[in-house]
Amino acid sequence: MKTKMLFAFLLIGIVGFTSCNKEKADPNEGELITTVRVKLTEKVLGGTGALTVFEFKDLDGEGGAAPSKFDEITLQKGKIYDCVLEILNESVSPADNITAEIIAEANDHQFYFSATNGLVSFSNFNADGKGFPLGTTSLWTASSNTGSGTLNITLKHKPGVKTANDNVSVGETDISLDFKVKVL
Repeated sequence: MKTKMLFAFLLIGIVGFTSCNKEKADPNEGELITTVRVKLTEKVLGGTGALTVFEFKDLDGEGGAAPSKFDEITLQKGKIYDCVLEILNESVSPADNITAEIIAEANDHQFYFSATNGLVSFSNFNADGKGFPLGTTSLWTASSNTGSGTLNITLKHKPGVKTANDNVSVGETDISLDFKVKVL
């Protein structure tokens, strides 16, 4: 009888111990994104123009303190720009280059861009290994009209669900930013 009770307590202890173990970390778990740099280089006849960098920075991540930097993007009407995105986690030292991880896992990620009032159009996105859009590089064309509004950049994580023409609602949002934009 005592042996059966001892066995029962031992079995309950083993079940309780194994159910309390922490889950293993998901290798595709979202990274902390603290900084997004939008690097725009104006395309000019016979070469390239000056590089302008616009930045979002929130070192404690989502929630908590307000972003320490959230630039307004300014573009010249009718101009075309090469865009390169740089995504970082600057809460650690040295900073973690999330862009490299996004490119390494390109088949599972996609950037989306939109602008209010038709202020900017977006094209020529770089692609993943399957030929689907990635968007760490792209071409931006400013409207031929002046105005101001919002320019949204959203990064989606889409393991196993990414297709050629899916929209921004597919997958999990890693980050979504609404920059103020002005076309002069």
